[in-house]
Amino acid sequence: MMETIIISGLISAALILFLTPFWIKILKELQVGQKIREAGPQSHMSKEGTPTMGGALFWVVFVLTMLLFFERSPMLIWTIILTAGFSIIGAQDDYFKIKKNQSLGLKARQKIFLMFLLSSLAGLYLYLYQPRGSILLVPFTGQEIELGWLIVPFVILVYMASANAVNLTDGLDGLAAGAMGIVLMGFTALSIIHNETMGAIMASSVTGICVAFLWYNGYPARIIMGDTGSLMLGSFLASLAVFQNFSLYLLLLGGLFVIVTLSVIIQVIYFRLTGGKRIFKMSPLHHHFELSGWAENQVVIRFWIVALLFVIIGIWGAFNGS
Repeated sequence: MMETIIISGLISAALILFLTPFWIKILKELQVGQKIREAGPQSHMSKEGTPTMGGALFWVVFVLTMLLFFERSPMLIWTIILTAGFSIIGAQDDYFKIKKNQSLGLKARQKIFLMFLLSSLAGLYLYLYQPRGSILLVPFTGQEIELGWLIVPFVILVYMASANAVNLTDGLDGLAAGAMGIVLMGFTALSIIHNETMGAIMASSVTGICVAFLWYNGYPARIIMGDTGSLMLGSFLASLAVFQNFSLYLLLLGGLFVIVTLSVIIQVIYFRLTGGKRIFKMSPLHHHFELSGWAENQVVIRFWIVALLFVIIGIWGAFNGS
């Protein structure tokens, strides 16, 4: 089993390393460049025009790798379907940004509606067709929570929160890809601890994708994953969580994504309650530290360290709860 898990990650990494330069060339020829929002840090304006939609390769490489290890696994089949759907939503968003020559793509309500539909399918499937689909494993305790029909809205929440959290974190060169690589290493270990072989193979595969993508996405980035990649990765995390009953572990392993999302929520609420005042210089949180004088690489590396600490806590919770 361990050999298969490791090979899955290595194959995915090799494919990303090999294919990305060709994809960068194609994107440049098509003039598919990143649009930078004017309200963001001014230091980011130099990133304008960097090839985006690099995340389109993620789903392709994941599927190609999984074909080598394919088995009739409902989790794998549903993950392929759902990540394809979320990736398409992200691609539409990226496309409209480029077409309209602006930093905003799909309207928020359009994205929310499409995500809601996709995640609803996952929730209904788990409730109707999986005997243990509505169970949550509780970290540190080894106990289980039975949600019953509440698993449907819960799964919708997990998918939408995870996808948007990764999307919000994707704001600096290498930040989201590196953090996802660390978190997915944690999910690989978690799946192994609970004897979820298919989950471990899948998590290892996308770990390889994220780590290899850093070769081109690290500062200064030659390519950006775009919403195409961040929504795919966020929905992949959600799939690993809900189909293995690990949703509560997602809060621990993905603690960095939780913090980044909370920084945006807190900023918006405080802004509205105080009539325009701000707690952070800018949200999401990584931009606050940039404007506080941290170099971009400093922010990225320190956030990776935070992500690793949360993963350690999550794995600790798994060993104590197994």
